[in-house]
Amino acid sequence: MSGFKQRFQTAVRIPSGNALEEFMLLNGRYLNFTKETFFIRYISEQDYDRDIARLCAWAGKSGPRECGCVFARTINAQPPAEEVHKYAAMYQNGSVKFPFDFENMLWQEALECGFSKILELFKQARGRSEDSIVRNFAVKVLYWIDIYFPPLFTDSKRMNRFPKFSCSGNIKLAEYLFLYLLFLLGCDVLYISPKEDISIIDQKLLKLSLQIREDTSIRTSRAGRTQTEGLPSQGNAVIPMNRIRRPERHVGSPVKAEPSRVSVPAIQENGRKPLEFEELAKFASSVVMLKVFDQNNQCFKSGSGVIINDKGYILTNLHVVNGGHYYGILLEEETDVFYTNELIKYHQDYDLAILRMEKHRKPIPISRGVKKLVRGQKVVAIGSPLGLFNSVSNGIISGFRDMETVSMIQFTAPVSHGSSGGALLDMYGDLIGIITAGFDDGQNLNLAVDYQTIFQFARSFLS
Repeated sequence: MSGFKQRFQTAVRIPSGNALEEFMLLNGRYLNFTKETFFIRYISEQDYDRDIARLCAWAGKSGPRECGCVFARTINAQPPAEEVHKYAAMYQNGSVKFPFDFENMLWQEALECGFSKILELFKQARGRSEDSIVRNFAVKVLYWIDIYFPPLFTDSKRMNRFPKFSCSGNIKLAEYLFLYLLFLLGCDVLYISPKEDISIIDQKLLKLSLQIREDTSIRTSRAGRTQTEGLPSQGNAVIPMNRIRRPERHVGSPVKAEPSRVSVPAIQENGRKPLEFEELAKFASSVVMLKVFDQNNQCFKSGSGVIINDKGYILTNLHVVNGGHYYGILLEEETDVFYTNELIKYHQDYDLAILRMEKHRKPIPISRGVKKLVRGQKVVAIGSPLGLFNSVSNGIISGFRDMETVSMIQFTAPVSHGSSGGALLDMYGDLIGIITAGFDDGQNLNLAVDYQTIFQFARSFLS
């Protein structure tokens, strides 16, 4: 088992937005045998009943996937009396026969090492190591493995997707260590409670997970650091390129107050001069074409994206990437297609999302509002309309629109299906908008999410 730590590890993943939404809908990346994994203690406060209903619906409608989504209102404290002997027989003199075996040897080693680890943590937390006490704990864990592993690890061979487990109710030491075992296997774990936290006072154990309160979004890391941050509402809204409409809300999606707008720090002009169209067209090297693939490896839609960070972060529309299993990224001057399944962050009301790819490119700077946008000023749009890679068009700003809580720029530069997620630039080459929608019934009536909304959404990812 000594090779386990070198071959498969888990790392605590800190949510960048609404913790419940990210737990249900996003998957941490799996790279170099390390899985980024949620282990969250979520204090739901006033929205507890609503959040419980959403978790029930989420688990019941998780759809086809390699591994399962499970929500348990309570974790049974004890196996049925008539079955205790069965699990006791699986744990004899410290040797274990598991009721569930993985076909994947990495997972199997992780199970064996993880089980040994939680046994040691149990002994340390209890301060006692009598055989009878440890055996009773092992019996409980083997019982829970027997119950929950089959619906979670429905594919125990491929490690391309990982399961998610959420629960409520009274969680004590044994249940908490079982949740930690799931975490060690790469399973996203969320415990939800209306007010009280897990019934554990051992701070070392509590630091194995993150506590997040809905009201103040207080996050406690494994190292004990605390940070407070307003978290935006997130979800699955879709604004199609072909017809503007109000963002749809799926059943059970949260309805939260709009966070206060963040002012964009102004940067001096420094004598910059407007660029010629030929120079602006060169920014197409930082605009990508996105191909969205389903679970059957079929590309079922395409769109555009803008590189906003020299570490490979791509800003696009949520409706472009929504429903994708993974994504193909086409770059200018590259013959290879780069693939990623890293959907890092998204926001349903803004219709924005961020992907990450391994390939690094120079980003397009986001406007800092040195000069106020006005009607009639010239703009350039770059995207891949109808799959025509990185087409460049020009026009003017024709107006400003507020679509519910989102500030939009109306512009005349021609765009079509596939331009969604593309760049709207001013004449200095700054990103002033993400092309988002248009009207089929009008001519050159197109909309882009403005730079202030972009900055508020993506500020932590900017170079």
